[in-house]
Amino acid sequence: MANKRPHAAMNAQPEDEDPIDPSDELMFLALGGGNEVGRSCHIIQYKGKTVMLDAGIHPAYDGLAALPFYDEFDLSTVDVLLVTHFHMDHAASLPYVLAKTNFQGRVYMTHPTKAIYKWLMQDSVRVQNTHIATTAGTSGTDGYVSQLFNEADIISTLPMINTISFNTTHTHNGIKFTPYPAGHVLGACMYLIEIAGLNILFTGDYSRENDRHLIPAAVPRGVRVDCLISESTFGISTHVPRTERETALMKAVTGILNRGGRALLPVPAIGQGQEVLLILEDYWQRHEEYRRYPIYYASSLARKCMVVYQTYIDAMNESIRAKFQASQAGTGDGPWDFRYIRSLKGLDRFDDVGGCVMLASPGMLQNGVSRSLLERWAPDAKNGLVITGYSVEGTMAKQIVLEPDIIPAVMTGGQGGRGNLLKRPGMGGGEEKAMIPRRLTVQEFSFAAHVDGQENREFIEEVNAPVVILVHGEKHNMNRMKSRLLSLQKFKVYSPANCEEVRIPFRQDKIARVVGRLASEVQPPSALPISPPASDEEGEDMKRSRMEEVVMRGVLVQNDFKLSLMAPEDLKEYAGLATTSIMCRQRITLGAVGVELIRWALEGTFGSITTVAKSTPAQTNGDVKDEGEKADEEIEREEQTIFDIMGGCVRLICHSGGVIEMEWEGNRTNDSIADAVMAVLLSIESSPAAIKQSSKLHSHAHDGFGGSSEEERSTNGVEATRNPLANVTAEEKLNRLFMFLEAQFGEDAVSPIAEPKLAQLNGAVEEMDEVEREKASAAELERLHDLGIPVPGVEVRVDKMTAKVWLEKLEVECANKSFADRVRAVVERSMETIAPLWQ
Repeated sequence: MANKRPHAAMNAQPEDEDPIDPSDELMFLALGGGNEVGRSCHIIQYKGKTVMLDAGIHPAYDGLAALPFYDEFDLSTVDVLLVTHFHMDHAASLPYVLAKTNFQGRVYMTHPTKAIYKWLMQDSVRVQNTHIATTAGTSGTDGYVSQLFNEADIISTLPMINTISFNTTHTHNGIKFTPYPAGHVLGACMYLIEIAGLNILFTGDYSRENDRHLIPAAVPRGVRVDCLISESTFGISTHVPRTERETALMKAVTGILNRGGRALLPVPAIGQGQEVLLILEDYWQRHEEYRRYPIYYASSLARKCMVVYQTYIDAMNESIRAKFQASQAGTGDGPWDFRYIRSLKGLDRFDDVGGCVMLASPGMLQNGVSRSLLERWAPDAKNGLVITGYSVEGTMAKQIVLEPDIIPAVMTGGQGGRGNLLKRPGMGGGEEKAMIPRRLTVQEFSFAAHVDGQENREFIEEVNAPVVILVHGEKHNMNRMKSRLLSLQKFKVYSPANCEEVRIPFRQDKIARVVGRLASEVQPPSALPISPPASDEEGEDMKRSRMEEVVMRGVLVQNDFKLSLMAPEDLKEYAGLATTSIMCRQRITLGAVGVELIRWALEGTFGSITTVAKSTPAQTNGDVKDEGEKADEEIEREEQTIFDIMGGCVRLICHSGGVIEMEWEGNRTNDSIADAVMAVLLSIESSPAAIKQSSKLHSHAHDGFGGSSEEERSTNGVEATRNPLANVTAEEKLNRLFMFLEAQFGEDAVSPIAEPKLAQLNGAVEEMDEVEREKASAAELERLHDLGIPVPGVEVRVDKMTAKVWLEKLEVECANKSFADRVRAVVERSMETIAPLWQ
């Protein structure tokens, strides 16, 4: 996968720079077209969005070897696939992607591109079938590897392709893209892609030359481009001026005809071929002496696609549109109505006699009609080959420019030139490979409709993007272009090879628009009154302080990476969102606790609890009563106690009979508070304070403690036993207070003082009236000694404790105030827990 590959060395960050957030990095990966021309396919990722650019094949290879390195990236993560134009090295593997991989995104191309793409791919499959059937016996190809997809795959994937028009903006899954005319071929476009405010311009193959039928590429106006991905096919080389190239081309063609030969011009079926046709038609119209030589266009595909050229006149330049308007008015021929060019359906109908000009596809001479004619005409020195386009490394078009003495026979197997065949040992298995001598002349004139070095540099400078990524160029040409751009010291320039991942940081400030009533209520900092600053530095400080003083509260909404701050009431109007409040209710029954105990437990967890008491009609448990029954009885009313917890986040309603009902508005904060309240309520009954409910006498036996009357005790035969929770003595109370202190500070930490201060006790007893003194036994008074906690510098005294008065004064002497407060809290807490049981 892409995230497993190491980053390029160029991506390393200096040690003194802050670390880059991965979400702020633009990832670029060339699956094809990196340091090469062919199988263009590029991946860009930013902010979790993935865009795939083009899906071509390499014309020099067959089968799986011709594909981009699709196994190096998970195509299921691609959101959008944008195809620039219909040439094989940019679109020919699209059926494989759609039919044979886990790609699940959307595909977009222009209307002319899709129209020609269908015919081009079907013709490619037929040529592959013919080529495989011819060469399988000698080359070892079984047909399965070369046949990446069939015609059924093409037809079934056509509905998956969405068509768009020039200069229209489209959005898919947060990705905005706009196609602009790129020249090159009919329908070719460059894409401006926007992801989270980052603008990326991908040129694809583009041309800025004013040719005979296309609109040249132009820089998108009014757009800031952050990253430019540009082709670099010709490196820094410069084209010969257009008029000189056309003159040289026609001189070469007429020279071949004048010596009695045949001129072969290999061209792509669609694109560059139409430009050469216009040049030849214009020359033949101006030079009558050459009209005796026929011009053939040997491509059934081109004949079909001419309908597309006649349809999309608006995508062409003013010259073509003017000719079209003239033809509609009846004052001239249409721009594609040729007088001196004939369409040739196949070589079986070609009468190969005398001189002629033959335009045949494909342009790389790998197979097809152009390769068959090359093998047929190569042995004759009168014939000539004129290369008019860019020749990819590894193809016959590139090799034959070097004028080799022999070429391999691929298509004909010696047809038409059988007597001139040579034999030489094959690469393996002792097989002999047929070779053909090459005696025809070879000349090259570039009409490839790519920008040259100067046009590309001027375009890059005009775009003025801080980051430039070079693709679609041979390594040597691309590195020369990279060095030229770096010498300008204006850009960061990258030229990654295939499968070399590049990560480029783009830090962007997050800006939110304030909309709706919030925008009208909040005063911007510039409108706040302020005295003039004494200096520029003071002015900056004052401006910064004013910015910090402006506090806006609202709902922050993100839509396609755009942030908006608005009041909750404006969500529906500005964000298309509806607000809904969910009221949650939970009901439990606690049979052994009272309201005061519930309040005490909640205050221990949540602090202050607001109490509201009101009377409400008693619930009828869903029973429906008619009007007569309602008139015969009064509606019972019950007393309810309502607690508001955490400022009203949760409301607790205590009904009679121990029924507890919770109400709260559902949200993340309130839900967590409600969970905490429920946990407290469920733990109350297991608390020692809950035994108060069981301390009351009942008419039934109580775990061996006996009933409330002698008659019931004798009837049940149970021995009367004092309830340990009733009529508790002062000694028992004090022992239970020790239990709480020992639980808090440890069993060994609480011990009585060796010499109690009985004087204070005696004084306390003297203050009692006679009735109280009689109630207090001598044994109980002896137990009312001072409490001692063995902590240095700490002494706790409990004074004036009698059987009737539980605790009237607590004195704590301690140098450490925080520890003293802790001891006091434990004692008071213990008293709050136990004291209500005996009141």
